[in-house]
Amino acid sequence: MPLLPDQLDDFTTLTLDNFKKKSWVDLSLDNQQHCFASKFLSGKARTPYQGGANLNWKVQTTNTGTAKFSELYSVDATAVKDLMTTAKVPFTKATVNFSYDVDEESFQSGRETIIREIDIRRHSAFNDYFELMEAALWSAPSSSSASPRTPLGIPFWIQKSTTTPGGGFTGGDPSGHASGAGNIAVADVPNWKNWSGNYTSVSRDDLIAKMRKAIAHTYFQAPKQFAELGNGKGDSDWAFYTTYSVIEDMEKLLESRNDNLGVDLAKYAGSVVVKGNPVIWVPYLDSNDSSNPVYGVNHKVLQYHYKQGKDMLWHPPQKAARQHTTREVHMDSWGQFICLNRRRLFCLYVA
Repeated sequence: MPLLPDQLDDFTTLTLDNFKKKSWVDLSLDNQQHCFASKFLSGKARTPYQGGANLNWKVQTTNTGTAKFSELYSVDATAVKDLMTTAKVPFTKATVNFSYDVDEESFQSGRETIIREIDIRRHSAFNDYFELMEAALWSAPSSSSASPRTPLGIPFWIQKSTTTPGGGFTGGDPSGHASGAGNIAVADVPNWKNWSGNYTSVSRDDLIAKMRKAIAHTYFQAPKQFAELGNGKGDSDWAFYTTYSVIEDMEKLLESRNDNLGVDLAKYAGSVVVKGNPVIWVPYLDSNDSSNPVYGVNHKVLQYHYKQGKDMLWHPPQKAARQHTTREVHMDSWGQFICLNRRRLFCLYVA
């Protein structure tokens, strides 16, 4: 016997809470990998936040300035300074939904058929959400007043600069954001800059040498589980994100068996690593950034914060307006990318 509409709505809600692993072929995704899903939905890069419309955190921007050498009977000099600056960014809301009609044939069938149909539609909604968030991760809002408000992705926090082609802390304020990244302007806090440089070729003396320099200045470290990174078992707080073209050229460089590369560039279980940290392919960059960037990201300082209780929150089915047999099921997710220290990040790219 088919479920009544109210029973079907309750059954749908129960099915949403017990989502099964898909058992069908999915050809709908444009991106072969999703760094948002793999790096920002678990571990240290993902943090719950309790608060209002904005994310706030403290950044120390100066010291007391009272250190000095002293003599017998020297007069002390004391000072009281405001050592901290408050960084602030707004939360953003992503939403996705799917619909069904209670009179659809599949929803008038047995419970297993209904469960499968709900799973398919919910899976499709998740695909849409992860594609949206992947694009947001590798994008920057054009201005602080852009509507709708979108997340502050990696290119927002890690600015490109041609000021120092060999590399330097020259990544300044994002374009269209006069108050600076996180409401801190580099004119007020000169150290609030990321490392940036340019390269022309994927070679030992160009990109690899400039990565070595950037790694040293931004304090990247090799993980303890160095040898396990290639098979996905290792867990590094640091990673390099780039295009397939760059990774392909790195692999060719390794195939040449250039002993002069030392331990700077290596390969473990099929994955390229630089200084012990993984080089990760970002399919989205292939078709959206022709400069072949290499982003050096320290996930201890670049994180995704979400509103506690409002992260990927599924709402119960509700009747569609003026369609009494149609139900809409919505998911809302509140979150934002934040950076605690831009000096721990870098970008090298073809200018």
